Amino acid sequence: MPLTPIFYSPRQVADHAFISIQKLPAFVAGSKRLTIEPTPFTEADFTLAHDAGYVEDVLGLKVNNGFGTRSASINLALAYSNASLWAAAKHALAFGGLACSASQGFHHASYESNFGYCTFNGLVIAARKALEHGVGQVLIIDGDAHYGDGTDSCINALHLADQIINITRDQGIGKSQVGLDAAGWGKFTDELIQRHRPGLVIYQAGADAWIDDPYGCGYLTFEELGFRDRGIFDACRKRKIPAVWNLAGGYTNPMEMTVAIHLQTLTRSDEALHVS
Repeated sequence: MPLTPIFYSPRQVADHAFISIQKLPAFVAGSKRLTIEPTPFTEADFTLAHDAGYVEDVLGLKVNNGFGTRSASINLALAYSNASLWAAAKHALAFGGLACSASQGFHHASYESNFGYCTFNGLVIAARKALEHGVGQVLIIDGDAHYGDGTDSCINALHLADQIINITRDQGIGKSQVGLDAAGWGKFTDELIQRHRPGLVIYQAGADAWIDDPYGCGYLTFEELGFRDRGIFDACRKRKIPAVWNLAGGYTNPMEMTVAIHLQTLTRSDEALHVS
């Protein structure tokens, strides 16, 4: 059975206790497979989504990052985590099918500011790099339970709303989806693919959409999260659209449930590759 490749570096784990960082090595360990190390981003890569002055100030420790600190350790982790998403996307574009980036912390990072543990918007950076590689349109399906405001900010500032489509909370992927089975999520995704004709799908598999997530925005049971993943992956497979997915949200403490949700997504991804 083919296995979903996971792009990840141990350098993504910064010197910070935030549980959404610490879950990454636990997910990788639970995957029981080798990972692929990405080449870290440089300052120029971050400017694909952000104001150059903002990037320089964050990396120069002149302004706070998304964690509310000024930390070289976190900046190093961000260079690898953001690069991880693009490395996985590039793999999917080259070989088709699905790829996983064991990364998080993107969609609240705006064009020239940050918020909510998100400093740089790896979603938009990966989308822009895909466009530079000849992809006509990129579809972001943001399954995080919170609104991807930073992603919209970057897309609008860069005037790329016609090429990067961001489907986030309250745009058909929120509470109206409660109870949908895999077929329903597949139909939802297939309609998006038919409408936007993307050459790449970036899927944020948000674990905080779990109904018992402590942040209180969740709306899906554990089983329904599996339906969501299966439906999205199956639609991409049937339409032969390369897709990359990452780990977003999820704040249970202890973190075993969050990791279990992400490992369930990995299982659904493996199953979709097997059908292919």
